[in-house]
Amino acid sequence: MAAPLPVVALLIALMQGVLCETWKATLPKRMEGVAGSCLEVPCRFDVPQKEEANIVNSSCAGIWKKGRVDAPPVFSEGHPHANTMQGEIVGDLAKKNCSTTFHRFPKNQSDIFFFRLSCLNHVKYNFHEGVMIDVRAEPPPPQLTSVGQVTEGDQVRLQCFAPVPCSTLPPSITWLPRDPSWQEQTQTQQSLDGLRTMTSTLTFAASAEHHDHSVSCSVSYPLTGGGSSRPPPATHTLNVLYGPRGTEATLSTSVPVPEGSNVTFTCRSDANPPVSLYTWYRVDGGELTGTGEGRTLVLKVTQKDSGAHVCEARAQNLSQWSAPVTLEVSTTSGSRLEAAPYALCGVLLVVCVVTVVVGVYKYQSISGRLKRIELQVERTYTDLRPRSVTSEYEQLQSHGPTATPSDEVHNYENPIALRAMYKNLPPKST
Repeated sequence: MAAPLPVVALLIALMQGVLCETWKATLPKRMEGVAGSCLEVPCRFDVPQKEEANIVNSSCAGIWKKGRVDAPPVFSEGHPHANTMQGEIVGDLAKKNCSTTFHRFPKNQSDIFFFRLSCLNHVKYNFHEGVMIDVRAEPPPPQLTSVGQVTEGDQVRLQCFAPVPCSTLPPSITWLPRDPSWQEQTQTQQSLDGLRTMTSTLTFAASAEHHDHSVSCSVSYPLTGGGSSRPPPATHTLNVLYGPRGTEATLSTSVPVPEGSNVTFTCRSDANPPVSLYTWYRVDGGELTGTGEGRTLVLKVTQKDSGAHVCEARAQNLSQWSAPVTLEVSTTSGSRLEAAPYALCGVLLVVCVVTVVVGVYKYQSISGRLKRIELQVERTYTDLRPRSVTSEYEQLQSHGPTATPSDEVHNYENPIALRAMYKNLPPKST
């Protein structure tokens, strides 16, 4: 049974009264700072109700201690010359706001810090609630939300979070890669304990080109003395589902191909998830006739296979058709008829070559024989030496009638001419 509203209001008033009777500081339990940059510590406190007037009507100062409540001050608003840490109270102590900004926080000062209130009217109190401040030479990396599988065309929304240690030197968030079509929106939010967080939201439409590509978020923290500190970026790899694209059909050989030979068709396509089914069709006068399935198709072609062939790539419920690839099949008889003129030309060429070779051979043979005959005739005429017929005749007359041709053969260099001479001599008278 729910309590009546007056009872609830009374309980709340009693609780507020109890709380107002205690000393309490409200601080974050833990903070992270960047060495060399400023750090803003959100702080609020409560005092007993009887002390509130003393705080409002008195001049109060804030003091910070490190390590323990009773430790020496590291920062005192009233004694800045003795401070080991430089800063200022940015909150209004009269309104119980003790928020403090430390300038150029040193990296060797990581510890738990406690706040002390000190007023001129002798109102002094060390608050036992502390804040653990961890100062790093390098700031923490940003946090990036992740998304699961998205379908091409869906809106993708990524968020990058980075702590804001100091509102006077806020960080800057950058998305990579840069795309003019992407939309970015950045805002700073403050939690109940006073910590600030910068959130950058990136929105874009998913496409097939984004699949397996990374989107990164980088943060830059400015330093008090100039420059900046950059932690490692946060990265997320996109997983985009998309249907088949770039589907292409190819033929393994040039056309035309002889009838009865084997040809291979190949289909390629890109999809996520990968293509699960390839189907082949032959285009017959505007109609499709299935010829097989699979990424490759091997056909022993006939005349009916001539024409355009296409493949269909299917992934899940999406599909894409390739451009047609044309197959031309030539018949065997046609091939022989087409080859006949080339064969006839080849035979004629061989006959011509043989005729020329034989003619050259015969010419060279006859020329050789004629040259040999001419040499023999030249040698015959060269061996003949002219002699005086009168002197020979007189010599024969002086030897008498008993002389025989054989006795005088050695006197003549040409026996044939001698015989002819004897035949022409007149008969001897008795």
